[in-house]
Parts: sequence; structure tokens; C-alpha cells
Amino acid sequence: MSDIDILIRGGRVVYPDRDAVEEADVAVSGGRIAWIGHGRGEARRVLDASGLLVAPGFIDTHIHDEEIDDPDTVEQALLRQGVTTAIAGNCGSGPLGREIFPSRSRPWLNLGYLTGHRCLREAVGIDDVYRPATAEERGGMASLLEQELQSGSFGLSFGLEYAPNTSPDEIRDLLKVVRTFPRRWVAVHIRHDGPRCVEAVQEILGYARETGLRFQLSHLGSMTAFGRLAEVLSLIDRAREEGVDVNFDCYPYDAFCTRIGSAVFDPGFEERWGRGFEALEVGSGAYKGRFLDGRLYEELRRDDPHLLIIAHVMNAEEVRLCLSHPRCAIASDSVLKRGQGHPRSAGTFPRALRILREEGLSWPQALYHATTLPAEMAWLDSGRLAAGAVADLVIFDAETFRDRSTFREELLPPEGIAWVLVNGRVAVEGERVLPERGGRLLFRDGRV
Repeated sequence: MSDIDILIRGGRVVYPDRDAVEEADVAVSGGRIAWIGHGRGEARRVLDASGLLVAPGFIDTHIHDEEIDDPDTVEQALLRQGVTTAIAGNCGSGPLGREIFPSRSRPWLNLGYLTGHRCLREAVGIDDVYRPATAEERGGMASLLEQELQSGSFGLSFGLEYAPNTSPDEIRDLLKVVRTFPRRWVAVHIRHDGPRCVEAVQEILGYARETGLRFQLSHLGSMTAFGRLAEVLSLIDRAREEGVDVNFDCYPYDAFCTRIGSAVFDPGFEERWGRGFEALEVGSGAYKGRFLDGRLYEELRRDDPHLLIIAHVMNAEEVRLCLSHPRCAIASDSVLKRGQGHPRSAGTFPRALRILREEGLSWPQALYHATTLPAEMAWLDSGRLAAGAVADLVIFDAETFRDRSTFREELLPPEGIAWVLVNGRVAVEGERVLPERGGRLLFRDGRV
């Protein structure tokens, strides 16, 4: 009996970390890549990858899975497009580990968590998102954060636009805790989108300089693609040249999606975006697909604050510019409510990779934004192909790989995927997710 579990035969193997492609076979054994080469015997299963690309599984460092009653839809939508590792708990929404891990004990893909600032606030009794924390509450949050990081959280996330009066003291008290743990980062949905986004980015760069921590600016396109993106990218480039550890991510759509009851949709949004109700589409619930007017806006804010709204307000060319930056990781910002929401949950990676190819990048260069770069940002061992590496792989047709999800049918899987492997097991064949879950929960250990 062969000791090779799966042999991927005859594909074009992509190495995003060194901008190379070679025709080779990939052998998988015991959940890892045994070798890459040619003609080394038989296997329990052979996948004919002739004419296909064989790449590292995609890594999505910014997803949401707060929909506790439906733990599978987001993960399966990501998996169908080639995502094998994801980090949840973003924008301040990361739940405390003791609450979330039991319900995610057997994920479909490899899943890690950040600890969310707003969840820490709620845990110490703050039920008003507009109120800064007291000194006593800040101390309570710091203690809880220390416990979470000790238990394996990947870091801290802020959604400052959702808690807009969060004080610098509140932020700094939590950053002090993060500094005592190695390989943790701070993901930030900045305080302002639209005209004040430059000020908001400068705020975070200031904290990065003070602390030496790694920061990730979340969905930078949705925050700055209002005529200010080039200025923001210049700020980030200069900061990185100075040694500031800052990264960012983006999804390939000129519409964002979030809850209508959040501070994002507080009165005055029209002035920020230069667009009104005509650009705001209901993304979930009974009114799905309808655009708002004043009456419906007031009704939904009052009666259904967790309903999702899709805001078609960003500049598409700036989003493309953001994605094309050499330090931009592709990330979906996936969020659904009862299986409804934004097409980014099912289409982000094929759509973004197509844009990068249109911008002139080779396949290894484009895939770098989906694999090696996010792996480096998150201190993950995945995102590369080599003997001994975890066998997280996506095998697809470069000619036909494209997104199909739309604002009407947000969960349509992409075309062109042949197989997705998670930890050495076939998890997706074509558009079908196989019944056996191959993922695992990821934890980060140790402290300074």
C-alpha cells in the first residue's frame, strides 16, 4: 500500500513566495506535502490536474462569523472559492473564546480568532456604544483581554467607527496588554470613513509608532475610496519606510455592508459619502433587494437594527488601486445574516485575483496577495508550497476561474475550482463541499 494519500498529477504548481510556476506533481501524506516533483510511485487517490494551477490555499484574515445560529454558511462560501484558513473576530466583534469555541469546535476550514473590543466592553457592562469606558471598566477589559490572549487569541480588533467615542486611554490600556504577548496583532476598522479617513489612519499610525505593535487596517477600500485613497497609501508607505509595522486588506467591491443600526448609518452619512438613500440597498430580511427611502430607513433603524444594508458608495477605481498595492492582502469581510448579505462572502478571491491579473500581475504575483502575504501578516506557517508544509491547496482552471455571486444571488459559488484540500483532505470538488469537515481551530500560544 502506498504511503501517499493523494497525488496531484500534472498540474502547474504556483510558488507565490518566489514568483515562479513549474509543471510538477504534488504528493500529500499525513496532512502535509510529502514532495513536489515527478514520477515517484502510486497513491491512494490521484487527482488529474492537467491544465490546472495548483496553489497554496487562500488565507482570509478578515471574516465575520457572528451568526451563531448558522455557523456553516460563511465558512462553506469561503471554502468553495479556495479559502482554507480564516481569521474571525474583526471590527471589534470577536467574541470571548469561552463563548465561541464550543460552537466552532469542528470548522470547515482552519479558523482562528481575534478578541473584539466591543465584546470586551459588553462583558464589563457597557451597553452604550457611544460612551467611553471608565477607569474601572478599562481595567476590567484589560484583565479579560489578558485571559483571552493567554487562551490563544490571535490579537485584538477594534471597530472604532462602531464605538466612535472610544477614548485614547481606552485604546492604550488594551494595547499595553497586547504588547506582553508575542506574534499578536491589532486589526482596526478606523474611526472615520469618507472625508476624515486620513485623520483616522493617522490616529492608528500614531499608536503603531508608540507601541511597536503590528497593526492591520481593515477593509481599507471601504474606508478611504472616497477620493482619499492615494493620500492614505502614501501615508502608509512612508510609515513602513520608517519601520512602522502596519498592513492592510481590501475586498474587490465598491459597496460595503453592515448593520443599519450601527453608528455607520447615523444621520449625516449622506455628507460623508456624497450619496443618499438611493445608494443604500437592503441586504437581508423581508425587504432584501429594496433601496431605502426616509421612511424605511427610520423603520429599520428602529425595529430591525441588525439588518444588513449594502451601501453602493465607494469609487471603483480607487478600490482597484488599493488591491494592486504590493502590501494589500485580499480579505472578504464576509458577514451574513441568515444566509443573506453581500456577494463578497462567495466571490471575493476569484474577483480580486481577476482584477490583479487585469492590472498586469503574473499568477504567482496575484496569488501572493491571497496566500504568502496574509500568512506573513498573521505569522502563519501556511501560504506556501514546499515539502513538509501543511497541505492546504486549491486547484483551479486559470482560464475559467471567476466569481458568479451577485447582489441578488450572493452565495453563488465561483467557476473554475476543481478541488480544495484542507489539511491534506479533499474538502471541495467542483462546487460541492464534501460532508467531512477538515478544518481545525487555530490558537496562538506563549507570551513575552
